[in-house]
Amino acid sequence: MKLVDYIREGYSIVTSPRIAKEIRNAFPESRVFTNNAFDAIPCEKLLVDKFYAQHPAVISAKPLQKSFAIERFNYDFLGVETVLPVTGEAGRKTLELLTKQIAKLSNDSNTNLLEIKLKDTDSVPEVYYKGERLEGLFDVTYHYRTTTDVADGSANDINIEYFGKEDKYPDKKTIGHKRDW
Repeated sequence: MKLVDYIREGYSIVTSPRIAKEIRNAFPESRVFTNNAFDAIPCEKLLVDKFYAQHPAVISAKPLQKSFAIERFNYDFLGVETVLPVTGEAGRKTLELLTKQIAKLSNDSNTNLLEIKLKDTDSVPEVYYKGERLEGLFDVTYHYRTTTDVADGSANDINIEYFGKEDKYPDKKTIGHKRDW
């Protein structure tokens, strides 16, 4: 069951003041109690946020209830869409993920094969291969030879060694392109 189901069945709710405010805004007819009003919990049906399950007032009200439920008030239970963080490191990672997903959806042929970004000589380079950032870099080599004759073309020699996503036993992966002239 989700929060809305409990409210329809007439449960009183014990949760944090912030969540209580949102519940009251969405369901004005609901009875929500926070730590400011635990003494007024009625003896009927009670839904308790897991965070407050061990509160003394909740423990004393439990035997008086006809029906008692403890739930973890996470986004899925509350029926709330997840709001993505947009500040700090979490925001940077969120924007990178969104950028990758948008690039995949658009299937844009303008994506570069290889991008290397270096902020200064002491920083670790950011390497993007086909639009996806490679994590856990081990070794990146890139050689490019030009010629004065357009007909001869040029030579690219790319070798990237990196570790996959951090697992218990990460795998070393290699991407290589070699075109001799």
